[in-house]
This record gives sequence, structure tokens and C-alpha cells, in this order.
Amino acid sequence: MTNLDIFGDQRKIPKVSVKTRVKVKTNSQEETIAWNRAFGYIMKKPRTKLEFLTISSLRNLPLSKLTLAVLKPYMKSEDYAQLQQVENLFNTGLTPDLKAFILGVLRIPYNTLSDLSKLLA
Repeated sequence: MTNLDIFGDQRKIPKVSVKTRVKVKTNSQEETIAWNRAFGYIMKKPRTKLEFLTISSLRNLPLSKLTLAVLKPYMKSEDYAQLQQVENLFNTGLTPDLKAFILGVLRIPYNTLSDLSKLLA
């Protein structure tokens, strides 16, 4: 494997990480802590450009009808366990953009979500 020397003086390529927080309207401090923990788990999942391209198409779907119980068969058990802690918030309290981001990062296929939203309509 060839090492790239982007700086021209044999320096290491720095790693960049960004910490983000997304505030949502919660009813209690415990729910806020649970949300921060669940969203932190989602942010630690690997993401590629493909997930971000998928998110833009997911925003056009009626995601408000998709609940965690409906999506359970299409999620990994660890992902479901994390989101189950904030199930009420996931079902009713998230904006469509944030819900699309979460579903994109969890890699639930667009066709599946489209079929489910048509079925629930």
C-alpha cells in the first residue's frame, strides 16, 4: 500500500472528529439523558456519502407514520435496543429531517421505507 504525502514533508494525515448534539423537545431530564445516549450511539456508527445521499430521498416520505414497532424487523437488535429507550420520542417527537437521518444511518433500504409508508397511509 502506498502512503500519500499530502503535505509534502512526511507529516501524518490528521484525523478529524466532530462532536454534535441535537436538541429535541423532551418532557423530563431522564428522557433528555436517554436521547443523548441513543443519539450518541447512532453518531458512532460508520457513515459514508451513500447514507447522506439516501437521506435526501428519505425526507420526501411520510416518516411520521413509521413507528419503531413497525421498523423493528428491519433493524439490528442493538440498534432497536438503543432506540427503544426513546421510543415515544422517536415515534412522535422527531422532525422528519432527523428521523430521515437516523433511518439513513441505520441503513434501512429506501424501498422498504417507501413500501411501509404506502402500507400505513
